[in-house]
Amino acid sequence: MTHASVGATDVAAIRGDYLLQPFPRLTPGYDLVGVVEHLPAGAPSHLSVGQRVAAVLPRMGAHATRVALAPSLLVPVPDGLASAVAATVPLDGVTARLALDALPLDARRGGSVLVQGAGGAVGSWAVQLAGADGREVYGTASLRSRRHAEGLGATVLDYDDPHWVEHLRDLTGGGVAGAVDQTGGRGVRDAVARRGRLVRIAFGGAPGHQRRATATGVVTTLARRYADPRELVCSVPLLVATRRAVYRRALADLLDAVAAGDLIAPLPSLHPVESYREAVADAASAAAGTKTVLELED
Repeated sequence: MTHASVGATDVAAIRGDYLLQPFPRLTPGYDLVGVVEHLPAGAPSHLSVGQRVAAVLPRMGAHATRVALAPSLLVPVPDGLASAVAATVPLDGVTARLALDALPLDARRGGSVLVQGAGGAVGSWAVQLAGADGREVYGTASLRSRRHAEGLGATVLDYDDPHWVEHLRDLTGGGVAGAVDQTGGRGVRDAVARRGRLVRIAFGGAPGHQRRATATGVVTTLARRYADPRELVCSVPLLVATRRAVYRRALADLLDAVAAGDLIAPLPSLHPVESYREAVADAASAAAGTKTVLELED
C-alpha cells in the first residue's frame, strides 16, 4: 500500500456511526493505491508484480500498510499519474459514474440533471461527468463550495434557500430528468420531473444518528422504486462485490481521463500514516476541491 483516501464514510465509521461498519475498532478505508507484490496463478495478464494499481474494496480495510486482495478488484494506474492523485479517484469517482449511469435514458442523452452537494467529494465528479455526457447540469452547494461547483460547470442553487426547488423547477420547466442525492431529503423529489429518477447515494443525518438515517433512507427509497419519480439506491461497495467488471471499467476510464487532463481530480491533502488522527480531523472539514490522502509507504 502507498496511498489511501480518507473521506466522510471513514470519519463516520471511526465514530461507530456508519451502517456498514458499526464497530469503531474495525479498519476504515474503501479505496487505495498500491504496488503488486504477489499474484496467484491464473491472474489476469494485464497485471504484473511491481505494477501500480488502484482499487475500491467491497468492505472497509484500506487504511493498512499491506492488504491481500483478489486480482479482480485491481485496476492499473496510468503511467504519469501521481499515486497521491490516483488515490483521490476510486470511491468518489466510481460512485458518481455509476449513479449517473442509473439515471433515465433521456437524462443520459442530454437531459437535465441535479447534483446535490455539487461542490463535495462525489458531487464534484458527478458535475464533471454529467457535463462530459452532454447533460445540462444543475447543482446545490453552500456558499463555502459554490465557486468550486460553478468552476466545474454547474448552474448552482443555494440549498440554504428555502425556495431553491421552486427556482429549479422554473429554470427547467417542471423539474430535472434525474437527480443524484446524498442528503436523503424529501424535498429533492419535488425537483425531479414526472417519469424522472432520483438516485440516492447517501442519507445525511446528524452525527450520532447517521446509521439510523441510512437504514431508514434505504427502506424508504426501496419502497419508492416504482413511484413517480422513481428512486434507486446506488451502493458502490455492493456493486464492487457483485459487478466487478462494471466497476473496473468505470475506474479505469476515470483514471485515464484524469491522466489525460479531461477530468479534474481534487488536490490531495497528504498526511503520513503516523498522523492518522490529524488526517481524520482534516477529512471531517476538508475544503472544496481537496481530498485527504494517507501516505502509507514511501
